[in-house]
Amino acid sequence: MAISNYRPTIWHAGLLENFHQNTFVIPTLNSDYEGDIVNGGEIVKITGFTSPTIGTYSGSITRQVLTDSTQSLAIDQKKYFAFLVDDVDKVQSAGSFDQVLTDAGQALADTAEDYVLSAMLSNGTSAGTTAVTTGALADTAVVNIRTALVKAKVPTANRFLAVNPEAAAFLMNASNSLFKANESGSDQALRNGVIGNYRGFTVIETPSASMANSAKPCFIGYHGRSVAFVNQIIKTRAQTALDAFGDQVDGLNVYGGKVLRATAVQTYVSA
Repeated sequence: MAISNYRPTIWHAGLLENFHQNTFVIPTLNSDYEGDIVNGGEIVKITGFTSPTIGTYSGSITRQVLTDSTQSLAIDQKKYFAFLVDDVDKVQSAGSFDQVLTDAGQALADTAEDYVLSAMLSNGTSAGTTAVTTGALADTAVVNIRTALVKAKVPTANRFLAVNPEAAAFLMNASNSLFKANESGSDQALRNGVIGNYRGFTVIETPSASMANSAKPCFIGYHGRSVAFVNQIIKTRAQTALDAFGDQVDGLNVYGGKVLRATAVQTYVSA
């Protein structure tokens, strides 16, 4: 066995490509802080300021002292893969790693997507929990989410609605004239999982285990910029295994996510 031709850059590119091809909600989130990842374990400080008070001018003005607020985004999730092969160089040169890259990228994507959706459900604001058993009740759930976002003055652009398959089935009912299938609503290119536009939302159907809800409808309406997510595959390597006959290939993915504005993430989990 000899590991002389291992090409980590190809692995990085392949894993990232397959990661992004298998994410549904993550591509819609705020990734401004992704450049702050080095080795994982970092804490990114996100600073915001209070909104200025608007006064009525009558000849003089009162100056407001702005105060800042800081939120911490912990990049504390670390996930890896590792497997054993007879000879890395031979397998790589034969192109047999393509399926491994696909499977590893999908597995990393599934784990990260579950994590961020779980955080959104836990740290968002509930818009209701009444049982959704018909298309009309599903529409009511979406209206409740939309109303809550409007009252919270959440921008109309970049509004998304993540739904599980049970919720999607109600929204896609043939009798539902409000649903426009195969229209993204926000841009021309359809994102992975987008099934259409509904009441001003780009609707994304996700199979995430975090939204399984015991096979009952689950909805998350959110503003993409209000949820931060950072991700980086920081290391892939090949080395001779010391405790087995073969070469070991492994990789490390680090990430973190945070709901930056709870009122901009409205959840509806059917009872």
